[in-house]
Order: sequence, then structure tokens, then C-alpha cells
Amino acid sequence: MVSDTVGFYDGLAADYHLVYGDRWDEAVSRQGAALARVIRDARPDAATVLDCSCGIGTQAIGLACEGFGVTGTDISEASVARARVEAKRLGAQVALGVADVRNLGGVAGPFDVVLSADNALPHLLEDVELSRALSAMRSRLRPGGLVVVTMRDYDQALAERPPIAPPLVVAGPPRRVVVRLHEWDAPASRLYTVRFLILTEREDGWSVEHHCARYRAITRLAFTDLVEAAGFTGVTWRSGPEVGFHQPLMTATAA
Repeated sequence: MVSDTVGFYDGLAADYHLVYGDRWDEAVSRQGAALARVIRDARPDAATVLDCSCGIGTQAIGLACEGFGVTGTDISEASVARARVEAKRLGAQVALGVADVRNLGGVAGPFDVVLSADNALPHLLEDVELSRALSAMRSRLRPGGLVVVTMRDYDQALAERPPIAPPLVVAGPPRRVVVRLHEWDAPASRLYTVRFLILTEREDGWSVEHHCARYRAITRLAFTDLVEAAGFTGVTWRSGPEVGFHQPLMTATAA
């Protein structure tokens, strides 16, 4: 699973901005502002953030631009390398490094906030792996620190099991289309494969790039149980529209 996930994000790093319809800079600003509001509402004195699944820096850079001291780590070296380039381009100070969310012992801390956004944790396909990640995240927090997790609305997804997300068209040039397929293992399974198809228009026709990764759908109740078992209290879920984010958001406190 680790190598498959690393390969997915390494391969997608150069084109990850297309997931936002080529409006990634706007997403950085919008998401940074939304997360900053959530953090400051919960912990007005919070100053330091560890984004432990930072990818190419979408949330880490956004929070740095909001005035937080941000460290970003990710399992994908290619994603971290691009995050460095983007942070410099956008004038953000972010300390970046490679680390597995299940083993954050090498990341200097503690922090006021630990964040994992953009549906990163559901790559962990078993409860024991999620528990390892949550325990690692808690280990980097100060007593009373805040954990923030955003993920897909799996309560709804498990009921509807949509086979495809709305395609994204990027005007370019070159003109590109991003298609995201969801292939569920079985009608009752919580496991599924996501396939990103990136179509690029060229003079001699269209080319297609394919990136795939595995996920496990986890309900809010099931995830809450794991969060509390990892030593967090005050678990609170909010919808995306409620906080101005594109996914449901969970916060909890390190007991």
C-alpha cells in the first residue's frame, strides 16, 4: 500500500494543481483562510502547525500566508519537492520534509495544531494503520493541542457510490480534461480505487495519463471512535459549507 500511494502522488505531483481546475493559487488562499478561521476559533493562541500530509503544499502554504509557523511533511518526495518550489513562488516560509504520517517521530515538535487534509488518511486501509497515524499525530501535539482532519463525506459516498466525479476542463493551452473514476471493489465493500485520467490536447490528437490509488471509505462514527481511542477529546464535525472548505472537517483536542 505504501509504495502504491507514494507512486500515485509522485506521478501526480507535476499535475496536481489540475485537480483544482487549474485554479490552484485561488485554492491555496481560500483553504488557508478557511482553516485559519477554524484554528483560531478553537485555539486563539495557536501559532505553529504541522501539516503531516502536505502534498504539494495546498494547505501548508495557505496557512503560512495566514501567519502561522508551518512545517509540512509528506510521504511523496516529488510532492514535497514541488511544495518547496510553490512556497518560494508564493513567498511563503514553510519547513518541508519527507515523512510517513504513521511515523512522525523524526519531525521536531511539539506543535499547537496537527493537520491532515484532502482525504489523505483514507489511504490507510485498516483500522490499525489509521490508529498508528492518529497516535503519531497526537505525539507531535502540545497538551491541549488541536488536530484537524478533512476528508470526503463517506457517509454520503457509501450511500450513493458515485462512479465518477464531474470532469474538470482546463482551457489551457494546452486544453486539458481531468476525469476521476471511483471503482468500488464490490457493492457492499468500503474499499475502492480512484483513477485520475488527465487528457491533454496535442496537435496530433489527445494523450492520456493515468494515475490510480486505493482508498477505504470510513464513516464519521467509525473515525470518531478511532480518534477518541488515540487520546483525543471533544471530537467535532462540521460540513464543508459551514466552514468554507470543500470537505467535511473534524477537530479534536489532545487530552
